[in-house]
Amino acid sequence: MASSPLPPLRLAALALPLVLPLPAFAQVQETTGDDPATVLAPVAVEGRYDGTGPVAGRANPISRTGLKTGAPVTEAPQSVTVVGREELELFDADKLDGALGYVAGVQGQPYGYDSDTNWLFIRGFDATQTGQYQDGLPHYSYGFGGFYIDPVLVERVEVLKGPASVLYGGSNPGGIVNYVSRVALPGDRARISAEADAFGAASAEIDVNRQLTDALAGRVIGKLERTDGHGVFDAGWRAVVAPSLTVESPGGTVATAALSYTHIDEDHVGGSWLPYHGTEKATQFGRIDREFNTSDPQYDYYKRDQILLSGEISHDFGGVTVTNVSRFGWAQVEESAPYAYGWGSGAAWTPAFDNHFQMTPVNGQDTLSRIFFEHETQTLTALNDLRAETTATTGPLRHELLFGADFKWFALDQVQASVSSPDAPVVSTRTPQYGGLGPISPVPYIDNEIEQTGFGLYVQDRIRFGDGWLATLNGRHDWVTTEASGTPAYDQSDAEFSWRVGLAKTLGFGLTPYVSAATFFNPLVGTAANGPLHPETGRQIEAGLKYEPAFMDALFTASVFRIEREGVVTGPFNAQTQIGEATSQGLELEGRGRILPNLTFAAAATFMDVDVNEDANAALIGKTPVATIQQQVAARLSWETPWIEGLTLTGGVRWQGDSWADDANTLKVSGRTLFDVAIAYRLTPDAQLKLSVTNLTDETYVASCDGALSCYYGEGRRVSLNLTQAF
Repeated sequence: MASSPLPPLRLAALALPLVLPLPAFAQVQETTGDDPATVLAPVAVEGRYDGTGPVAGRANPISRTGLKTGAPVTEAPQSVTVVGREELELFDADKLDGALGYVAGVQGQPYGYDSDTNWLFIRGFDATQTGQYQDGLPHYSYGFGGFYIDPVLVERVEVLKGPASVLYGGSNPGGIVNYVSRVALPGDRARISAEADAFGAASAEIDVNRQLTDALAGRVIGKLERTDGHGVFDAGWRAVVAPSLTVESPGGTVATAALSYTHIDEDHVGGSWLPYHGTEKATQFGRIDREFNTSDPQYDYYKRDQILLSGEISHDFGGVTVTNVSRFGWAQVEESAPYAYGWGSGAAWTPAFDNHFQMTPVNGQDTLSRIFFEHETQTLTALNDLRAETTATTGPLRHELLFGADFKWFALDQVQASVSSPDAPVVSTRTPQYGGLGPISPVPYIDNEIEQTGFGLYVQDRIRFGDGWLATLNGRHDWVTTEASGTPAYDQSDAEFSWRVGLAKTLGFGLTPYVSAATFFNPLVGTAANGPLHPETGRQIEAGLKYEPAFMDALFTASVFRIEREGVVTGPFNAQTQIGEATSQGLELEGRGRILPNLTFAAAATFMDVDVNEDANAALIGKTPVATIQQQVAARLSWETPWIEGLTLTGGVRWQGDSWADDANTLKVSGRTLFDVAIAYRLTPDAQLKLSVTNLTDETYVASCDGALSCYYGEGRRVSLNLTQAF
């Protein structure tokens, strides 16, 4: 799904996640970040542990995401899930949006396998554009301006569910994902790995960390990958390199600097932009093949170059700790992606204009209408977050105070162009003829430059009192300006205040009940019928239980929530308004950890009700937005067998419920059950061979539809073999 439906179609927004380097913290004995069940010989690593280093199998790890200060997951007044690198590698995840299938409240890869974008829904709302963060700094994205982060760069993925504006400013109401980077750590360790899958893709990775001096550590991570399969025309390739340095002075200053470069040169995958009738429902021609590619090799390409430069410095001034995190990013993307939009027949419009962009085959032909699309996009971003932490006591109350100010700047220079049928030729679903096309010249419909600048001031007071009571109070004010020049041009300034109130009580046997309420705002880019779009706003209430039993290293959570979202853009293209409202409410259950010394698990269940409450079209009130899966259940076990030393068996099952293909909720997309397995064998203390299979039964299913003319197949069976050597 690399390109978005174009006028007069729905314009999908692209956004990409990232990862950035930060210092590792806490005096702990660490491995390379891998779980003992799936990794190589442990290496003793000394360093601080404040939520930026390896998870190392902890069920209740220190995390920054829910509070912007290092604290156990159980202390955040909202639901937080931490997925460590050991979980990312369990099934050899080749994309981050495909690695969160065992996290409650998250719908990963809603549009199937898309090689150049990480797509995520959290609590029923699309988090792709304004819900992806790197080390606490946002990766805001609009149109095709964003950043792609490869899993090789990520130490952990942290999911904060529900509004996050009180800490991060404008953001997705359903929650955010925060990608924590792999950076230089104290100590010496290194490993190399090679992987190949049944699609024809292959990759090699290297990760070398060295203690250069008593105070300075360096790390270099690299990856070279041949991409293939999923219906691409030709094999492509991508490369990632990421050096970093961390210095820790005797005076208590810790500083990290990191650079990453990503290059991608490949074709688009198949299985996307297909009609509902022909995928979810059969036509007289049956169903379209899962890997059918609607594009054309003569015009198909995707090229990305991106650079991310980041740094963090922290110093304890004796009772006051000051931390500054910053990042500069640049990305250049060029893309041409012919794609289908419904069934069509013939090279010219009929007088009734009814022979193209139709829901069912036209004139007994198995041909699809197409739109030829291309764009050139350059993105620049500069971000900085300065915060100070201290403590104070007032009578029986202990205050853990956080004060901060952040700055955000996002600049986009874009040209988007398209041409549609009948100027773009139709393509047969059974006997496609590729190549040999005459010159096709898409016409620009967007040619502009967009700048969004934001500044926020925030404060947090965590108050401990009584026997295990913890109150969390947050307040934040933001100022956001969005300017666009060119076609279209507009100027919008907004100021918003956000707050959060939370209360928790830790009981003696490891149970922590909590309740919280929070507000959010979410800046939008674009114009409606009455002028520039203003930010969405809304609120959430949440209550839950977090249980960390004393007799096992595990964490069990349960939460109920209700999110109210206002100012949603509704209506057809060029006639949009912001009268829309939506709600998401539901129950989430999750557990993860180690049941026995040789048995680890992860389980998640999501039961939501996502509804439209106000819309420009009154007939849609009470309906569920398209592509939203409201019920999901998943469970996974990893067993270190006692009979064969070094052998670990993993099995998982994921059930995903129904969704809707159209706004009126008349076309249903069926749910599915998927199975995952992995077999890992430690050849030596430092070498491991692993076979992993996702979608074991090779289930053919539609991941979702973004309207009746745009459906996306889910990924088929992926078999990969990985060999890793530590040294």
